[in-house]
Amino acid sequence: MGLNIGKLNKEFEGYHKKLFGRNYDKFISSISKPQKKSIRVNTLKATKDTIEDFLRSNNVTFSQIPWCDEGLRVDSDFELDTVEHQLGYYYIQTSSSMIPPLILEPTSTDKILDLTAAPGSKTTQIAQYMGNKGTIVANEGSYVRVRALVINLQRCGVSNTIVTRQDGCGYEKFGERFDKVLLDAPCSDIGTAGKNPDVIRRWSLDRVKRLSNLQKKLISSAYECLRDSGILVYSTCTTSREENEGIIEFLLDRYDDAKIEEIKIKNLKTRMGITDLTRNCIRILPQDNDTESYFIARIRKNA
Repeated sequence: MGLNIGKLNKEFEGYHKKLFGRNYDKFISSISKPQKKSIRVNTLKATKDTIEDFLRSNNVTFSQIPWCDEGLRVDSDFELDTVEHQLGYYYIQTSSSMIPPLILEPTSTDKILDLTAAPGSKTTQIAQYMGNKGTIVANEGSYVRVRALVINLQRCGVSNTIVTRQDGCGYEKFGERFDKVLLDAPCSDIGTAGKNPDVIRRWSLDRVKRLSNLQKKLISSAYECLRDSGILVYSTCTTSREENEGIIEFLLDRYDDAKIEEIKIKNLKTRMGITDLTRNCIRILPQDNDTESYFIARIRKNA
């Protein structure tokens, strides 16, 4: 039985009916049910064949995540927090959160900043794509969350990453400049509604606007941390225009040399940004790929 969104939050219902129009009912139906479990094979420690054999040996049915070679959907109630997971052979991660690192396109020679890195899902994914070469700076402002970040980096065998604990809103003041920056921003988390209905209960436009103000500070800092021709990937797991297209429009208005680049991911259905300036951004709706909601933009500096 799905969530009664109107009973939970009338303000949420009214806003999203206006946002999604005729797609609203499908959207609500999709976020009202938990997403399938998924894992990412950590190729720094294991091969995909090894993990697939492990799943088969435990009678676990699984399928390939179409847009991520290392990603597997698990179609059973198998408890994934196994010794193999704790040793870092694979990482429990939602299928949609595997997309921003793919769009970042990390290479073994890059110097990369993950500005809001905890708990480390995307940092560890970036590190495996880099083959533990190059350099990642993983920043997190919260002491509690930075501990989780360090633990995940260690268990996944990541050795090319420096961890910092600083306020991401002023990170540019340290003077370091990066080839690529990932900003997976703190947000209203509507993508997680299937497992956490409280995100709908506490949703309000006032809260969205407060988060938007934080996101604007973070994206300004992230952009200024880029070298010329550097790439910024901005992402959220939420739906509101104020936290998504509105943030990118703010960036374009503030920086004349920022350009949104087109995003193409094989085997993933995406929708364009909903404003004229953000058509090259992508929205990932839960009904299209059986995923969380996501918004992603790829921006080049001094294009």
